[in-house]
Order: sequence, then C-alpha cells, then structure tokens
Amino acid sequence: MPSRNVPSVRLRRIGSALRKAREDSGLTIDTACRRYGRSKSWLSTLENGLHSIDPQELADLLDFYGVPAGPLRESLLHLATRDPSRNWVRVREGRISAAALDLASLEEDAELIRTFQPSLVPGLLQTPEYSRALMAVGPTRPPRNTRALVAFRLARQEVLARPNPPRYLTVISESVLHHPVGGRGLMRAQLCRLAEAARAGQVALHVLPNSASAHLWMAGPFHLLSLRPPGCLTVSVVDQFTKSLFIEDEAEIALHEEIFSLLLDVSMEQDASLELIERLASAL
Repeated sequence: MPSRNVPSVRLRRIGSALRKAREDSGLTIDTACRRYGRSKSWLSTLENGLHSIDPQELADLLDFYGVPAGPLRESLLHLATRDPSRNWVRVREGRISAAALDLASLEEDAELIRTFQPSLVPGLLQTPEYSRALMAVGPTRPPRNTRALVAFRLARQEVLARPNPPRYLTVISESVLHHPVGGRGLMRAQLCRLAEAARAGQVALHVLPNSASAHLWMAGPFHLLSLRPPGCLTVSVVDQFTKSLFIEDEAEIALHEEIFSLLLDVSMEQDASLELIERLASAL
C-alpha cells in the first residue's frame, strides 16, 4: 500500500533501480505487469518511490528482472529492510560497491548536484588518467579491477552530457589545483578538463581560495543531491575514510546546505576561478 504518497530517498533509489532493471529487460510497464501479475498503478507508484515494498517481494521482482547476486541486489534489499533511521551507511571498497551504485543512481535522478571537494577534483570532472592515478595509491591499491572502476566513473560522468542534465555546482579548494596528481602533464590535462567543462556551461565551478582556507574546518568532502519530482527530496552524501554516509534527516540536510552556502560565499566567482585554473595549467 502507498505510504502516504510521500517519497523518500531510499524509496526513490529502489524505484529508479527497478525501472532501469525493467527497461534493461526490454519490458514495457504494461508487459511487466501482465507477466508479473501486479497492476500498472502498483508498479508505477513503486518506480516513482511512492510506496514501499516488502524485501521478499523485492527479491522476487529482482529475480523476475534477472538481477543477479551482487552489490546492486544487496544494496536494494538492504534499503528495503525498513530501518527506522533516516540515514544509511555504505562501506566503500576497491570494487563497484553499493556506495558507488547508490551515488550513481542519485546522480541520475538529480536536478541539482552540489559538491564540495577540499582535496581532489570531483569524480564527475576527473579525467580517466587522473582517476587511475588516484587508485594507484593507498594501503590496498591498486585494486585488481582498476579498469572497471575507471570505466564506471566515466559512465557516471555521462549524466552531465545527456539531454536535460542536472545543474552541477561545485566548490573545490585552491589546493586541489596545486596537487600534481600523476605528474605535470597529467595534471595539466586535468586542469584543462575543468576549464573546458566550465566554459561549455556543463558546470558552475568555484575555487575556494587559500585566503579563505580557514573555512575548511567546517566540512570534509560532501555532495548535496536534490532529486527531480515527485517530491522535494535532497540527500547529503558525506565521504569518510572507508565509507559513505547517506543523510536524509531534514535538520542535518539544512545544516549541510548552510555550510555549502557559506563555502560558496567565500569562493571566487566562476570567471576568476577559470582564469586561475587556466593560468596554472599553462604553467605546467
């Protein structure tokens, strides 16, 4: 039954994944309902995140669509367990994990993405070489499936090139521009990629200057994703050492939005940010 017809981020995540699984199976909503034995209104409201689904029925529907065991299936079943908490945690691993799938799904459903990155180029703007260089360092790096991880990151970036893309607003620390990840040539190409994306109107890019670096105490890297209707939903994804925290609580979301606004207020305007980026790229 519908749960007050009020979607939540979790239900939207499940619904979007089920819609994609149905479409990947080559089924229209009418055909899927006829073969599965449920009404069109039931499946439509489910795909729009307007009602919950019992974990066992979700498992049956995933079987019907041929979704195999793996991170996607585990992620969706976990979200359907009716945990009363409004937030959830995902462990990040050296593979395409539930955390990565959750984030990618939210990006696809978003009409506005706001990102703050104090130490790295945001994932949606990374070149393949930059991503690969990041994955080459760390206590358990490089992962065996680096190629698949880089390909997945590039696939996420396609959301910005599709028709009617989400608006993308990002604030990055000036120090990010000075970190020569992978060497001078690689970093030059990465800076040019940033400038190209901003010049093309794909993103609104603002640099938090070193002169305002005292503001860095307020937050580590995080994303605010405001989803398309139905519903007025925003989720904050906070990146931690080995996990990502997905926050739905409205009071916490409001605080994160205030922090992002404060960071944006002390950041450089886009034209000045682009001039800085292009000047640093030409010096490499």
